[in-house]
Amino acid sequence: MPLKINIWRIIGLLALVAFAFLFFKIVIYIAISFVLFLIGYPLTYRLKTIKFGKRYMPDAAAALTTILVIVSLIFCLFFLIIPPLVTEVNFLSELNFYEVFHNILDQFPAVKGLLLKIGNEEDLKQNLSIQVNEYLNTKNISMAVNNTFQYFGTIFGGILCVLFITFFLLKDEMIVKNSLITIAPAGVEKEMRDVLRIAKKMLSRYFVGLFIDMFIVGGSVFLFLSLFGIKNALIIAFCAGILNVIPYIGSAITMILAVILGVSACISTGAYEQIGSTIYTIFFTLLTINLVDGFIIQPYIFSNSVKAHPLEIFIVTLMAGTLGGIFGMVIALPVYTIIRIIAGEFLSHLKFFRKISENITD
Repeated sequence: MPLKINIWRIIGLLALVAFAFLFFKIVIYIAISFVLFLIGYPLTYRLKTIKFGKRYMPDAAAALTTILVIVSLIFCLFFLIIPPLVTEVNFLSELNFYEVFHNILDQFPAVKGLLLKIGNEEDLKQNLSIQVNEYLNTKNISMAVNNTFQYFGTIFGGILCVLFITFFLLKDEMIVKNSLITIAPAGVEKEMRDVLRIAKKMLSRYFVGLFIDMFIVGGSVFLFLSLFGIKNALIIAFCAGILNVIPYIGSAITMILAVILGVSACISTGAYEQIGSTIYTIFFTLLTINLVDGFIIQPYIFSNSVKAHPLEIFIVTLMAGTLGGIFGMVIALPVYTIIRIIAGEFLSHLKFFRKISENITD
């Protein structure tokens, strides 16, 4: 009898894997919807407690209001970012990069001397032109624009699917719970209910904490760069907040993009003499904010949301990055949190799993 049960479990697992492979796009929609559900659930829960006379706000109205708030925030953010970003892209596409490179090197004589030991200015000009033309030519830009419009319908349809799924998850949170319990092995329904309850609570806190951290980093970058008179501060802040979801590597990518945007702003106004000071200001401002975020803000937010030690989080993130690259680093903490919750319910008799799940509480 146990052999028969195990066979059916294996068949069910294989069927689940096959479904994920064949309908990968749907799985992505569900995953994004689930993240939005975890972010929006605290607001939906609060809205459901609001009374209108003798009645509470209906579940559908609370879910719809939450969806509208999320969509409005995203729309306002992109409405502020997209116009100046398009302007910068158009400006960069028309730049004489050798002239820019030459003016930047004039601000850093030591770097210029080092490069001239490798080759003369004519060689540098030729190599730079080849690389720039390969990646930033008009053909590539036109192709990117055409592809964006070509897939606009698919993207728009995907957004509608995600919002539709998110609405019903917020309206009836029992959908996911009942579905997972239905496919769970017989005899572990109680443990599965506990796993789902704790997972929803901890993952919701994690994603809300991640959103708060993105807002703190982006807001700090915008505030300080604006105070220092750096143009494109809003775009840089947007990049800093979004890329902050990628542990460690996101900060480095932000630094590169910020320097490019800061330098392009100097060039657009003809203030070539300010390129050096702009690079220094951007570098040290972002470095300071990232250090404060990495050593103070993130450990406090994430260690409290997933109940794990900062060193534990760091090691898990590095391991996930080794196995799955950037994508692995992004999903490391949510996956590790789920593993710890499951281990706490089903493998607490083993010392290792009992140790890593001991801080998880209802």
